[in-house]
Amino acid sequence: MKYELLIQAFNAISNITDEDWQMLEPDLRIQKFSKEENYLSAGQIEKRIGFITKGSFRWYYINEKGEEVNFHFFFDNNFVVEFESFISQKPSNMYIQAMEGSDVIMLPTREDILELYGHSHHWSEFGRKIAESVYLLSASRVQDFLFRNAEERYIQLLKQHPDIFQRVSLTHISSYLGVQGPSLSRIRRRISKA
Repeated sequence: MKYELLIQAFNAISNITDEDWQMLEPDLRIQKFSKEENYLSAGQIEKRIGFITKGSFRWYYINEKGEEVNFHFFFDNNFVVEFESFISQKPSNMYIQAMEGSDVIMLPTREDILELYGHSHHWSEFGRKIAESVYLLSASRVQDFLFRNAEERYIQLLKQHPDIFQRVSLTHISSYLGVQGPSLSRIRRRISKA
């Protein structure tokens, strides 16, 4: 089935019935992204939530020094969205960029999704749970920098994404961990000897 992975992802979050699915399916579309193509750019307003069936994205911002700082990575079988902009309908300060050729199922527009929430308790519950998971992601990221050193953040990243070094460049991983490349190399050497 064309949307089987998406249906599984929905059902892992909220029990979506056949009737619920039929409300959504006609408005789905598949979009392909080339490596380094932006899903969203700073200054744009997020209008849709995507579901990655193949590929990966990085969510980043540009700091006051003009450096790209990675905030989060999105991989296959996960939703991709700049949720603050999606909710507020204000321009984003962030970028979301494909790290490899990627296929994304684009959900309907925000307005259409809000309408679904009004028609179905299951869709409403789905929206609430997605909002909770995005909040927890952001809170966890902040706490990582408050309470973990770079080596602990590195270990946590490996636990969450054991294959990350096969999919994400060391430059992007260094930026995500908040360290320079040589520091990441030292951390990796220390961990491999332990």
